[in-house]
Amino acid sequence: MRLIGWMIRCVLLACCALLVTQPEAACAAGVDIQLPAHASPGQPLVAAIASDTPLNDVFVEWNGRSVPVRMQPDGAGWRGLALLGVPYDQKGQDVSLRVSTVSAGGYNVYRRTVPLQAMAYPEQRLTVDRKYVELAKKDLDRHQGERKHVLAALGTMSARHDWRVPLLRPVPGEISSAYGLTRFFNDKPRNPHKGLDLRGAAGTPVMACADGVVVLAEQHFFAGNSVYIDHGEGVVSMYFHMSKINVKKGDRVVRGQRIGAVGMTGRVTGPHLHFGLSAQGELIDPTPLLADK
Repeated sequence: MRLIGWMIRCVLLACCALLVTQPEAACAAGVDIQLPAHASPGQPLVAAIASDTPLNDVFVEWNGRSVPVRMQPDGAGWRGLALLGVPYDQKGQDVSLRVSTVSAGGYNVYRRTVPLQAMAYPEQRLTVDRKYVELAKKDLDRHQGERKHVLAALGTMSARHDWRVPLLRPVPGEISSAYGLTRFFNDKPRNPHKGLDLRGAAGTPVMACADGVVVLAEQHFFAGNSVYIDHGEGVVSMYFHMSKINVKKGDRVVRGQRIGAVGMTGRVTGPHLHFGLSAQGELIDPTPLLADK
């Protein structure tokens, strides 16, 4: 009971949703999988796995990716969490995942489905300098080159488990632009905003939301001074528009460490921090995972 209570508390904290345990006839004794009661496009989904006996390897097959899960001893057994990203454009009635485990007792597979619940996202209209909407060829070429670096960073899949929920809020400011809103620049629609804009005065310290390793730290045309941190198991956090960068690629950082300062570099209308979170390459809403303070 103690172990199951721990798993329920963890996933409630991560997803702010009721949990359900889905039975399976072929389930091996001693393995319990906890999932939220529903999933929504663009939102995080946390799978909690508990076992009475040691498991050598645990993987969650999700959205075409194999996500390693680090199991840790916990008094009454072993436990692990997988932070998964539901695609923003996910369609259908439900989403499915598969958990595979290897132990002294052999290889086992567990299949689960979670009902998909629609999510309504807002719209916002902004006026910006035409050079950021109608790109010159040299700027477009630059952006395409930078995009290759970004995709490589977001594709990182390390076996470490450096993240924990709730994530630390990187700056104390309130949200000025929420995840998922469709922006119109000079009345022209752009891709949905897949991050949070957090208010902050220029120079406000920006903190790492969790332990990790810096996989990208450079200046980009749209995002300005940017840092990407790999937290393990396909979880990568992003920090944009900073006035300065205090870390470099390959640096090991800890939760709460200063990695830069709020600024207005790149395509912005004023100083703020764009904070993003990727899970297995899907840009998801960090809001349910952030600490209040």
